[in-house]
Amino acid sequence: MDNMEYIEAWFNAQLSPERKKEFEQRITTDPVLAEEIAFYLSLKQGAASEIMEERERFRGIYEQYKQDIQTNKKQPTLLRKLRPLIAAAAVLAGIIFGWNAWFRQVSPNMLANKYVQEHFQTLSVTMGNKQDSLQTGLRLYNEGGHEEALQQFETMAENDTSFIEAKKYAGIISLRLGNYDKAINWFTQLENYTQLYANPGKFYHALTLLKRNLPGDKETAKILLQQVVENDLEGKEDAEKWLREW
Repeated sequence: MDNMEYIEAWFNAQLSPERKKEFEQRITTDPVLAEEIAFYLSLKQGAASEIMEERERFRGIYEQYKQDIQTNKKQPTLLRKLRPLIAAAAVLAGIIFGWNAWFRQVSPNMLANKYVQEHFQTLSVTMGNKQDSLQTGLRLYNEGGHEEALQQFETMAENDTSFIEAKKYAGIISLRLGNYDKAINWFTQLENYTQLYANPGKFYHALTLLKRNLPGDKETAKILLQQVVENDLEGKEDAEKWLREW
């Protein structure tokens, strides 16, 4: 587990009591970890201006630290400078950790980002009757031609409105390109195929809402995820996990 994953796990209360104690001890002794905590806090939406100020102060001193190491200056002088900022980072961490409602607000979006990175970097073909055309579109996508691949799948879906796989891939690529309204349109069409054995349309619809993150999107996404769980739809396992993290 790298430092950022370690920090994320601590803020989301996912560490064991032993790891939690170890983490809190490291805050006061590890300047690199303390800097990364300050950076982590600055990434959170709506972070207080004081956090940003502490981050910049911390970064400036840390840059000086690296210069001192390169010129063989003594480290203890810097560590004395770092000590109050490390303590400040620990205090800020404690304050932010107490803002549970705030963290619940941003956590679903972070989970959605992680899902997209893990599942949509490349796409594999599921067997179907139009394998050649699917292969062409997926090859374009996997080679980085996202716009060309999207055009390929949209043309297939428009020429054959029952071509469910083309609609799914058109939605996924629209999502990757940040065209969330178009992605929602494709996923809504997909989820309306209620007789489909494994239909991820509703889950992908919720995923896109979390990525778009407009007012009301999280609430609607939560309802969709609950429906995924209740109806045992494709994406149920992830939906259950996200709802627990909410």
